[in-house]
Amino acid sequence: MGLQVNTIGACTLVDVMTNSYTGVTSAVLKFKNIETNAVYSQNITYSGSPLRAHVQVSTLDLPSENGPYEVSLEESNSEVARRALLIHCDIDCCLTKLTNEIIDCHCDCPRCSTALARAQKVFLLLDSALSTVELTNTTQGQFNSGYYLDIAEKYKKAKSICDNSCGCDC
Repeated sequence: MGLQVNTIGACTLVDVMTNSYTGVTSAVLKFKNIETNAVYSQNITYSGSPLRAHVQVSTLDLPSENGPYEVSLEESNSEVARRALLIHCDIDCCLTKLTNEIIDCHCDCPRCSTALARAQKVFLLLDSALSTVELTNTTQGQFNSGYYLDIAEKYKKAKSICDNSCGCDC
C-alpha cells in the first residue's frame, strides 16, 4: 500500500493510510508546510496483519489550513516515505467566486473579460500544481526538492491572484 495522503471533508481533514515499512508498531507522521517550514508531528500506531495505520488529521492542527505540504513518515527515527500534499480549498473557493462572476455577466464587457482571464490563470496554476503533486508521489523512492518548490510557487501565485477578491463567504 505505501503511504497514501489525501484531503477529505471539504479540506477539514487529511486522511492518511500506510503500512509499516520496517515491521515496527509505531511511527511519526510529519507535516511540513513548504512555504513556512513549520512542522506538525503526530505519533501513529500500527495494528493488524499486515501492520497498518489509518489516521485522520484535522487541518486546524496543521501550520496552515491550506497550502503545500511535505508529508513524511518516520520509523525508528528514519524517514521511510515522503509524499507531497496540496490543500487547496481556498483556491477552489476563489474559482467558484470567479465562475459566478462570469455567469452573472450578461455582456462582453471588460469586467467579464478580466474575471475570465483571472479564472483561467488560477485554474491553470492549480491544475499544474496538482499534476506536480501526482508526479512527485508516483516517483517511487526518489525525492526532488524542485518538485516541492514548483508546487509551492504555483500555489502562491494562484493565491496572490485570488487574494484581492475571493473567499467562500463573500
